[in-house]
Amino acid sequence: MHRADRFPSRLHDRHVRRLPRQVSSRPSPRAAEPVGAAKKRHKPRLTVRSATGRVADATVKSRASRRPAQARDGVALVRLAQGTSKLLKEPQVERPRGGRPESSAVETVEIRPSARVITRGTPVHHIPHQPAVPFVPPAWMLEESQISPARAGEQNEILQLLAGLPMPPTRAEFHAAVDHPEHDSANRLVARLSGRIVGHVEIVPRALLVGAATVPGAVVDRLAVLPECRGVGHGQRLVRAAEERMRQTGAVVAFSRTRIAPSFHELGWSVLGRDCATPGRPTEIMARLLEGPRRNGEAVTMRQWRHVELPAILRIYGQNACRFVGPLNRDENYGRWLVSRGAVDSIMVALVGQDRYELHESSARIVGYCIQSGNRVLEIMADPEFAGLEREILARVCAEAIENDRQEIVYESSAADPLHAAVAGGDGRVAQGDRMVVAKVFRPHVLLEAVAPAVAERVAAAGIRETVELGLDAPSFRGSVIVAEGKGEARKTRQASVHPGRIGRSYLRLSDDELGRLLLGQSDPIEAVAAGRMEPSTQMAQKLAGQLFPRQPLWCPLWDDLPA
Repeated sequence: MHRADRFPSRLHDRHVRRLPRQVSSRPSPRAAEPVGAAKKRHKPRLTVRSATGRVADATVKSRASRRPAQARDGVALVRLAQGTSKLLKEPQVERPRGGRPESSAVETVEIRPSARVITRGTPVHHIPHQPAVPFVPPAWMLEESQISPARAGEQNEILQLLAGLPMPPTRAEFHAAVDHPEHDSANRLVARLSGRIVGHVEIVPRALLVGAATVPGAVVDRLAVLPECRGVGHGQRLVRAAEERMRQTGAVVAFSRTRIAPSFHELGWSVLGRDCATPGRPTEIMARLLEGPRRNGEAVTMRQWRHVELPAILRIYGQNACRFVGPLNRDENYGRWLVSRGAVDSIMVALVGQDRYELHESSARIVGYCIQSGNRVLEIMADPEFAGLEREILARVCAEAIENDRQEIVYESSAADPLHAAVAGGDGRVAQGDRMVVAKVFRPHVLLEAVAPAVAERVAAAGIRETVELGLDAPSFRGSVIVAEGKGEARKTRQASVHPGRIGRSYLRLSDDELGRLLLGQSDPIEAVAAGRMEPSTQMAQKLAGQLFPRQPLWCPLWDDLPA
């Protein structure tokens, strides 16, 4: 059968559509017009009426039309095609041959569409209202998870879980943790639910600095829970298990950098502060540094570091870290592991003297350094004898950023660092980070004994000669610290001692988290009393709290937590 016979109707319709349209013998009104007349019909026209009410025989010069303007009473008509938006200028009016026009000022201008206006409205879809149904997790998700150390062979599953973190560790970073000098497989805890890993937390033992005192501590890192298992307490069980593990290892205080500080606060952790990161343009920073005061002293030379200079870098770090609360005590073994991770791109050193390659600082002395990772400046430290050297190091960083065509650098340091003002300028662009530093004191008695020498020095600096006693009444610790004159050869000096179980007449009643802030130098007694977090027995107790435990700058270096 022929193909046309199988589909007669389709072929018929197709041929019918191809038939020419019948033309009426009656001429159309537009048939006599030239071809371009239809296009000229929609071009803008302008009629100008003078301020005196009379219209001269004028011709409007425009791209749309050069016909004589037709006057209408009281209104100058401007017709534009729909959808166009043009800036109307005052039309140029030619002088008539017979004389001079009286006035060319435009009194009114009215804009109207030159063709039919078709408004196409957006269709409205009516969605039926459905009440919100609360999410009910399945029964297996509500079961209590089992916390235990991670086993061998679970690295891939843990890495997949940690991939949901804002700053997930790489595989190289995960395996580099095994090479840490104090690595212990029991310090990596996981939460298992029905045989599946749904949570993870890592405990990193560290020696922490609280001012000039060094105390055994730990850092809680890589806390993560699967998104579908959040909100049912798995994260809190992990933190409690980590706290028990840190108590067993003898940690006095623990620090953590987290985005869920309220959840830690519910578990008794003290919220100390935020990371501080200030962005700035290298050219503007350089201009501000050049306008500032110049350093008086020996000239320094700056270059990239050599591995034999690591002890000098650690020495400068120790000279500056004792002014803060929260840094780690970096020894040489830890420093070499920190460098081997490859988390930073550049380490620059500043030195004085003749620059030679040597194992010891005999001909040249390292007096400053800078740690960089991309456009992030993580640390700038200088020898306290070279005051103002940090500004010169920052200027060198900006000069290299300009050469490498970097439009912005980010300076990350303690909020008390004066270089933030040089980076931000006068507009106050110092930005607080999205992560907060939290801490928990497990052994207040040990921490108080560690900071007791610094407390005695503060009493001596204040010129207080009589014996001073301040009691602390908290759920985890009840005792007092007494500062008195030394005995024997140390009679002219002040000594501080801790007496558990005795609070005396002047004491402070406070919670455990406020006690942690007070001992770590992050509490303001006046503010705490006004907020109700601290209750002094006498006015002297509140005054002594400010003198014995003043505010200290907080700094937890990001180099130690930066993923490789």
